[in-house]
Amino acid sequence: MSGMTIRASIRTALAAALAFWAVTGGTDAVAGPVVVDRVVAVVNNEIITMSDLQREQQKHATITDQRLVLEGMIDRKLQMAAAKRNGIDVTDGELTEGIDDIRKRNNMTAAQFEQALAKEGLTLEQYRAELREQMTLSRLFNKYVRTGLAVDDAEARAYYDRNAKQYSLPEEVKVRHLVVAVPEKASPAEVKAAQEKAAALMERIRTGEDFIRLIREHSDSPSAKQDGDLGFLQRGHAIPELEEAAKSLKPGEFAGPVRCDDGFHIIRVEDIRTPVQPFEKVKEDITRMLFEQKMENTYRSFLQSLRSESHIENRL
Repeated sequence: MSGMTIRASIRTALAAALAFWAVTGGTDAVAGPVVVDRVVAVVNNEIITMSDLQREQQKHATITDQRLVLEGMIDRKLQMAAAKRNGIDVTDGELTEGIDDIRKRNNMTAAQFEQALAKEGLTLEQYRAELREQMTLSRLFNKYVRTGLAVDDAEARAYYDRNAKQYSLPEEVKVRHLVVAVPEKASPAEVKAAQEKAAALMERIRTGEDFIRLIREHSDSPSAKQDGDLGFLQRGHAIPELEEAAKSLKPGEFAGPVRCDDGFHIIRVEDIRTPVQPFEKVKEDITRMLFEQKMENTYRSFLQSLRSESHIENRL
């Protein structure tokens, strides 16, 4: 079925609407026949039997706590009763249209569709009943949970301001440098001369000479035209030797001479900052997250109200 089972097709089609009422996960199927059936829950004037629970468990794969499966069944019964009280239903025509849509999206004839159901142990009527329930719950959810929920820019902005650290980027260091170049294939004498020149310049800096003036007069780097300003360098993305030399420096402190491939560097840290992603860049994600939180909280409250006005016995 194009890599998608019938039940998976339904779950995909209804996932957005049912995400907060579906029982997440599953449990290993209970092996063997049901020897003794018994009532495991009473929901108003309806019952859930052990065999009902076992059949429901077989639809899941990872839930190990049988009680979670039963709670999900109780919630569905409460919601189906609420849907009936409020005139929410799915007509036979809508159901047929939904099934036809699933068939067409999977390029299946009616016969192929029923064969696929049979492989999963379902008759067409059983499948229609299951789909009717899911569509009904989806409509109930949309009417009493989703409708009217919204997140405005002010809410999103307030969350961003309260949680700015969540949107921090890696620390950046602003560095200024003076370079005494070492030619390619330099002789040991040339390397030594460059090192001595850099050391002498470092000593002049220590005695208080103006660093920017020394850069203009002595740096061999093209950045001398910008007074040696390298801008902000992200931690982990700078020249390793310079990053190592700068990592313990505070703004205004020097390090060097530092040997790099192109020569000897003297550096000064100008500033350290932890940038934050701009609000406009993360607004959509924040809005989506806040909306989902509202939807989940509203759904929980809705379920609690259904439970508070119902008679429920959990006998598991």
